[in-house]
Amino acid sequence: MTVPGIGAAHSFCFQADQLLKRTFQNLEINALNDTELQDLHELVIAEQNSRNRVGNDDDIELF
Repeated sequence: MTVPGIGAAHSFCFQADQLLKRTFQNLEINALNDTELQDLHELVIAEQNSRNRVGNDDDIELF
């Protein structure tokens, strides 16, 4: 495995590096400022609510 900016690493070290960065699909969550993090949180909540909604309402829940 290769850790960008560090070099070759054991797979355990690579996984540890990824966990410390808190990345998800190339999105470095710890690089977001507080406003961006809050916006992301609201988008995730809205998407979860949309997927869990019962019925055929096409309305999006805003909060």
